[in-house]
Amino acid sequence: MRLLSTISITAIVICAALGARAIRWYPTEDVLTVWLYGPPQEAQLYYQLLADYQQQHPQTRLRVENIPARSVAQKLLTGMDAGHAPDLCTLHWTQLPQVASTGQLLALDGLVQRDGIDVEDCYPVGLQAYTYHGTLYGLPLRGSTITCFYNVDLFDRYGVPYPTADWTWEELLEKARQLTIDVDQDGLPDIYGCSPYDIANYVWSAGGEFLRRESGRYVSNLDDPRVFAAVEFYVGLFYRFKVSPPRPGVRTDAPMSTFTFEAGRIAIDIAGPWRIPDYQLLDRFRWNTALFPRGPAGRKTRYAGDGFCIWKGTKQPEEAWDVLKYLVSPQSATKVARLGSDMPPQRSVAHRAFVRPETPWAEEVFVHSMDYDIRLFPQEVWWQDLYRKMLDELDAALAGRTTVAEALAQAHQLTTAYLDRLYAQEDN
Repeated sequence: MRLLSTISITAIVICAALGARAIRWYPTEDVLTVWLYGPPQEAQLYYQLLADYQQQHPQTRLRVENIPARSVAQKLLTGMDAGHAPDLCTLHWTQLPQVASTGQLLALDGLVQRDGIDVEDCYPVGLQAYTYHGTLYGLPLRGSTITCFYNVDLFDRYGVPYPTADWTWEELLEKARQLTIDVDQDGLPDIYGCSPYDIANYVWSAGGEFLRRESGRYVSNLDDPRVFAAVEFYVGLFYRFKVSPPRPGVRTDAPMSTFTFEAGRIAIDIAGPWRIPDYQLLDRFRWNTALFPRGPAGRKTRYAGDGFCIWKGTKQPEEAWDVLKYLVSPQSATKVARLGSDMPPQRSVAHRAFVRPETPWAEEVFVHSMDYDIRLFPQEVWWQDLYRKMLDELDAALAGRTTVAEALAQAHQLTTAYLDRLYAQEDN
């Protein structure tokens, strides 16, 4: 009885998700499985896109599953090893090396060329993000970079000029100092000037790199004076100038929960367009957007994005490829862009569909931000692990337990030892 109930529930879910009028059962190899993740509004749109696709292609049988973002890579790898993976899966760009390194993703270069996909219209960094060791394994469905949001009411109340298109780190610091306010005069800030997001944007904008290449191998670049200048500025926002709220734990860029942009307790929040779905509901104050401030080497920010990949073991590679093309096509990207939650992968769609004239904030900032130097971390399996270890060392400076110079020296030593072990293992 329990088995029959489970089967009935499963059938209802499939029917509702894909708009089927009747329940039909097919062998597993005849069903194309798609894994998605994302906020409810976006997931609902993709369900509808796939329902539309199946209506147009009744010969293709689809099963769609919404997977928690944090567990998607591990679930995917487990399924691939067991021979029961989804045919098509959403992956964050930072997860690509982990999965592609196993050799279980379908290479897409030949298919892209064969079918004349307009890669010239795609933001180059999006394609680079889904390229592993020279081979394209995915196509981006959305992708953007770091900008900032600012509380217009706070700027007006304290007479601080708004950020301009060419504002600098120095201006960010000056505005943040003016907007770090002890309202009740108890000696503790009630409003902080800024939440600065990830340290990488500052390292790159100072002209630095975490690693450099020598003789075809990565080596630590944390002894570069430009890296020191960037880290000193970043740490200074928290510890020296105290214009950024304390962080609640290790390796997180989020402020303490009581100090949030939504609560009106942070004047400048450096983030990206994925925050729009939350911020557009705010009615307690006015806000607007601006570009990330320029550093000594210009404006260089990190990429953020998701894309679709195909399991190499799929029994239906052509069908999976056709669904992928449909989901990332300009037509589908236009519908997703109108949600206003993240940038489409095509430049033409971004200019045409992402900017909504009825919004009171400057959405064109997010489009303009993609015209600057958008950076990627090394597309290597070991990078995320090494980066976490680097940040662990730098947290000592952020907490004031040591100086920036000492923290960087320790991080440099750790990185050098890490890479030495890595290459020694490869040589053996």
